Amino acid sequence: MKTSEDLLEKIEAILRPHFPNDTVDVSLSGIGDNIHVVVVSRKFDNMTERQKQEYIWSLIDASALTKKQKLRISLMLPTSPAELK
Repeated sequence: MKTSEDLLEKIEAILRPHFPNDTVDVSLSGIGDNIHVVVVSRKFDNMTERQKQEYIWSLIDASALTKKQKLRISLMLPTSPAELK
């Protein structure tokens, strides 16, 4: 379980500098070793869904995570606060 916790922390550490005052939630999905990532930020206000996904994944892809670690991310949900209303 320690490796899963370490990976959750690594993913949050990758995203947190880009979203210092926003919600960044990285958690185990409850199904296997899958990880869910939710980011709520005003940075996404005028982006299409594709742009949001590409932005978040570019941060993950530029990190030192291995391919195997990246493949554990089964859900990436970038959203703006307005979309939650």
